[in-house]
Amino acid sequence: MESINFQGARKVPQDTLRAMIFTKRGDSYDAESIHRDLITLWNSARFDNIEVTREPGQTGWIVTFKVQERPVVRTIKYDGLKSITTSEVLDRFKERRVTLSPESTYDRNKVQRAQIVLQDYLAERGRQFATVTPELQPFPPSSLNIVFKVDEGPKVKVGDIKFEGNTVFSNLLVRRAMRNLRPFGIPYSRVAENIFSRTYDSTKLDEDEGRIVQFYQSQGYFTARVTGQSVNIVDVGGGKFRLPLIKPNRPGKNANISISIEEGRLYHLNTISFVGVKLFRTPEELFPQIFRMKQGDPFSTERLQKGFEELRKLYGRFGYINFLVEPEPEPIPGTDKINLTLRFDEGNQFFVRRIDFSGNTTTRDKVIRRELLIDEGDPYNTDLWRLSILRLNQLGYFETLKEDSSVDMKTDNNNHTVDLTLKVRERGKNTIQFSGGISEISGSFVGFSYSTNNFLGLGETLSLSSQLGTRTTDVSFGFTEPYFLDRPMQVGFTVFVSRFNFDQAREASVLAGANLIPLYNSLGTQNLLNYVSNTKGFTTFLNYPLKRSFQRLGVSYGYSIQNVRTLTDAASQYYDYLNFLSINGPQQNSLDGIRTSSITPTYSYNSVNNPLTPTAGTGFQASFQFAGSILGGNVNQIEPVLDFRHFRKGLRPGHVIAMHLSAKYVTGYGGKVAPPFNRFYMGGENDVRGFDLWGAGPWAYVPNSAPVNLLNTDGTPRQQKFIDPATGTVSLQNASQVIPTYQLVFPGGDTNIVANFEYRIPIVGQTVSLVPFFDAGMNRISNKSQLKLNPSRISDLNGQFPEAAFGDSAVIAPGTQIIRTSVGLELQVLMPVFNQPFRIYWAYNPTRVYEYLQPPIVADRSYFPNAASFANSILTFGQPSPLFERRSQFRFTIGRTF
Repeated sequence: MESINFQGARKVPQDTLRAMIFTKRGDSYDAESIHRDLITLWNSARFDNIEVTREPGQTGWIVTFKVQERPVVRTIKYDGLKSITTSEVLDRFKERRVTLSPESTYDRNKVQRAQIVLQDYLAERGRQFATVTPELQPFPPSSLNIVFKVDEGPKVKVGDIKFEGNTVFSNLLVRRAMRNLRPFGIPYSRVAENIFSRTYDSTKLDEDEGRIVQFYQSQGYFTARVTGQSVNIVDVGGGKFRLPLIKPNRPGKNANISISIEEGRLYHLNTISFVGVKLFRTPEELFPQIFRMKQGDPFSTERLQKGFEELRKLYGRFGYINFLVEPEPEPIPGTDKINLTLRFDEGNQFFVRRIDFSGNTTTRDKVIRRELLIDEGDPYNTDLWRLSILRLNQLGYFETLKEDSSVDMKTDNNNHTVDLTLKVRERGKNTIQFSGGISEISGSFVGFSYSTNNFLGLGETLSLSSQLGTRTTDVSFGFTEPYFLDRPMQVGFTVFVSRFNFDQAREASVLAGANLIPLYNSLGTQNLLNYVSNTKGFTTFLNYPLKRSFQRLGVSYGYSIQNVRTLTDAASQYYDYLNFLSINGPQQNSLDGIRTSSITPTYSYNSVNNPLTPTAGTGFQASFQFAGSILGGNVNQIEPVLDFRHFRKGLRPGHVIAMHLSAKYVTGYGGKVAPPFNRFYMGGENDVRGFDLWGAGPWAYVPNSAPVNLLNTDGTPRQQKFIDPATGTVSLQNASQVIPTYQLVFPGGDTNIVANFEYRIPIVGQTVSLVPFFDAGMNRISNKSQLKLNPSRISDLNGQFPEAAFGDSAVIAPGTQIIRTSVGLELQVLMPVFNQPFRIYWAYNPTRVYEYLQPPIVADRSYFPNAASFANSILTFGQPSPLFERRSQFRFTIGRTF
């Protein structure tokens, strides 16, 4: 062989081709070797044609391989494809291992394979008559474009589903067993079940036939079977009569399905025997309770399968991880009886030899190990391992752990031991929240909070939050140690400083949705309820879990000092009238040095599987706060609180039903009322979405007195002489008169009940979710004695204005204690950096307060010298106040409602 050459190869280097063949330069010429090299090059799938020529050279033969390279696929397009997206097609190609892709070498077989897979996919979507034609478009010099021409044809829907031979169960019940092809309608509804028909898929019909047999066998018809089926494709639609959604009457095709059933007889359990049981001494007493079948009951395969699952769990508790059971049902000929024999292969009991962890780069091993209920050397227990995984998920340190996929289990069958390696992926431990806003009416605020739930990898929690604004200023710092002194005892503390600036004109404007500040200012600043509250304090807590359970008992102690600085006369009178004077005794300023010393025992139960993205479990917490002078404070108050959360699977895989209920009550005792600022204020994204923050609650009127200008009969201000006592100067000033009035206040409720319902639909994994929600809340005054007015103040007012006859309690504004409800849609995006969901929600409020609050008129015509002055008093203090709660609201926030 003098030389071996290649012609026509542009993409494949000559050296690569020479390396692929066996014949080398200098070898003796052999026709069989050349043929073998030809086959090798052809099998490389790089060429469409190969020719071999030879010609004599100076020292031997010159062999030339003339190749025609296969073109490279430049693009792949799908023309006419509407029922399936391109991404879905690529996912199906990956699933079916179709390796056709851009920049790959063209292969006719791959194109044909892709054509078949795509056509089958269309058939699954109801396009049984679809055609797929691949078209090749050359693209010089050595590429081509592939275009799949798709004609989807009419969509085939499931039409009538009929059954033959079913005498025991109705067509409706049998049809409900067909999960794939049955209609979408309301279960067991003859009227609505055919409103939404499913797309016909012939591959799903066999599965549904198996489900029909399972349904019969679960009811005791052990020998039931499907004896035949027929599918008739018919043309439908196109008529003039149309009813949107229910009967659109579009042209199309229906698949009418007919299924023949042989029901057989109803079998009952005769005897049940156990073979190979060694672990339990009396299986005949224990196992029938597990299978929930006794002699004479219908023989149900469904109960049998559930019993097998319970047996696996039971044996797994004792370390028998290789347990097997084989059922042998034997119908007794000529009767409706079945003898059941269960053959057990218990295997050996396995013990835990070693437990290792992988993936925990920050979290210490001991933090994980202390949550495990299994230790090295213990018998392996599936229940305890499942609970251990749940406890780890509740920490929120890791991505959701699965009982099976998150553990690598290696068994040693000789020594009957098992090694467990728990594979974790750490979640971001830091949570950062930013918030802010600005409004012409309600002012501005900026907020920041930071917390870490796994400080230094030791499981400790550190938190810092602040909110600075026109209305409120809050700063707090907290720390929690989950395992104090290496015992499962949780201790922690929080210190806080807060400031609240209440401006009645601003708050009323927020609630009314309009700028009412000029209107309220016209009443006179001293007649408005304006005050500033400053609070500082701390809380410390301790709780301890009950052994091997989700329950915890705890106690917390809190101490705070609060000062309320009134900015107006009306605010001072408000606190005086609310019988709040006795806080520090009659000789001291009741608004200074308000000390609250409280102790709160708590009980909690928490089986929620994940703190950030819960999908199952229940959480319950009960607490009872007691504050009193016996603890060193001067506030007497009790506050019981109940809180319940429950999460469960939704209607589809991944969907979650979330429910929340909260109830709390506050009251004073020993002749004292609860401080007004400790009452409840409802509204906002933390309880009832759609309402303004703290804006939903009862309003009330408290007695007051205020000056009003007197007018002449022509409406001009009446003036009187005023002599300055210092200078003796005489001037004219507007004449005024003090009259009895009622002051509108927002006292907050003493009873608060909130219910929330969410249906969480994941859109992108657990990162993006769409959440329809319903909220309802009641914030009312149940104990009117807690709004009793100061007797001395009322006595002074009634002495000054005997005709007013003021009562000893505040007057609740009618209609402001209704149940508020909201319904809406929320988009949640879980950001890894913040570890909290960003939420954008729209809420509609079916029940709200939308009316004018009319204050009682106590100063009648007899108080005034003329009708004009009386009319001016009505205009000043008798005008109704608008309380227009929002009909709907669109908001952005961070965090969860529950």
